[in-house]
Amino acid sequence: MDPGTYGGTIATADGRAIEMIKIQPVREYIGDREAVDVGHPFWTKEAYFDIADLSLDSKDVQSARDYSGLTDEILLSLQPEGRATAIAEALLDYGRGDEGEAGWAKDIIGDRRVKWWGSKRPAGWRYLAGEDVEFRRMLKDG
Repeated sequence: MDPGTYGGTIATADGRAIEMIKIQPVREYIGDREAVDVGHPFWTKEAYFDIADLSLDSKDVQSARDYSGLTDEILLSLQPEGRATAIAEALLDYGRGDEGEAGWAKDIIGDRRVKWWGSKRPAGWRYLAGEDVEFRRMLKDG
């Protein structure tokens, strides 16, 4: 799936914590017409979770797992890093996190180099720039 069109999540981990940025294409969330009023193609949601935040004993984690359907079976099938990422993503989807950057692809990605799913090497903001082009075309056409 194309993160510029459908969204995606960038996760960065250092062994002690996970930072997540959920890319939310405006048109996907509110439609073309309303997106014109917003005036840019992307919103983001951001969160930072340390090891304690990801504890399976946490009520927030239990609620997020229930909300997202993240079962024990799924968690046990993952390596430890994958488990932590899955729990963090469930928390982010459940509502833990803050409003992040909004704007064009370069505004939300900045200088980050991201290993996008299915890509062979890390890429920057240009990986999402197709949505910028489509959005500008939509703005021009009114």
